Amino acid sequence: MLLWTARTAALGTVGVALYLTLSPDPTGAGLLPPWAGHLGIFAGVGASFALLRHASGWAASRLNLLTLAVVALSATTEVGQSFTGRDPDLIDLTLDLTGGLSAMFASDALLARLRGRPARD
Repeated sequence: MLLWTARTAALGTVGVALYLTLSPDPTGAGLLPPWAGHLGIFAGVGASFALLRHASGWAASRLNLLTLAVVALSATTEVGQSFTGRDPDLIDLTLDLTGGLSAMFASDALLARLRGRPARD
């Protein structure tokens, strides 16, 4: 059950990130300052990826692959914005990476501690 919840969370957060970053005028845009939106959207992605790793029983070495996934999603959404009438921005990319990676590593460490294992197994 936890594995399916983790998969759904990961797919859901990636879907929300794609919608909010690639839509020309997404619903809810402007509710938060842009920096908070970017950090929050990708923090959800990173945290859900950490949950997916733990629920799947993947080794800590899989964090390398999940790190690449966060980087790829962040970069492709910024490049993809040029096709939707929005402007790609290096600051937005930096915020996406900061939110996604910091939440992923922090959540991974917290989940490992809650399970009674070291974060790096």
